[in-house]
Amino acid sequence: MRTIFGMDGPVMRAMTDLMNLVILNLLTLLCSLPVVTAGAAVTAMHYILMQMVEQKEGHIVRTFFAQFRSNLKSATPPWLILLGISALLYADYRIFGGEGATRYMRIPVFIGAAIVGMLYVWLFPYLARFENRLGASLKNAFLLAVGYLPRTAAMVAITAVVPYFLTQVMSLWPLALFVGISLPGYFCTLLYRSVIEKMVEKAGGA
Repeated sequence: MRTIFGMDGPVMRAMTDLMNLVILNLLTLLCSLPVVTAGAAVTAMHYILMQMVEQKEGHIVRTFFAQFRSNLKSATPPWLILLGISALLYADYRIFGGEGATRYMRIPVFIGAAIVGMLYVWLFPYLARFENRLGASLKNAFLLAVGYLPRTAAMVAITAVVPYFLTQVMSLWPLALFVGISLPGYFCTLLYRSVIEKMVEKAGGA
């Protein structure tokens, strides 16, 4: 009992992780309010999530803002590209969802949305650990998404389903505010961390 509920026990660790996820979610939402900075915010979030999984996290707020500032230049352009493509896909979906449109006309939209989702779940974790040019970052994120397709599918499902579920039930809206982004991000980290760490080791501990 003393070990379970001790300062280093699993119960205390779970409570600490939950509090960190709440803080991290609020920071990510705050720094995503201008929309254009959301890429840097999500990248900073994934950097801390990887530290949390490895139980190496330090000062959450200080580290988050340091990572947010350092990733503004590298994460903003790819984020704006994904955002722009998503807006176009949504517009196409609305057009093809009108009268006279067949379901087959929506297939390219669904394929495009799937590709955007696959890139999203790998791109920002990748940027959290590697510095690269825009084209190389997008290319590597796509290769990771295709190369680890089962994990990618699980990560896309987690990223989409958890926030959707939390925002569809009015009584769960507080959970969406406090852990709607960081919680699915944490679950995704459990899936991608080993892949990213192998790449870091291969790159010489970058």
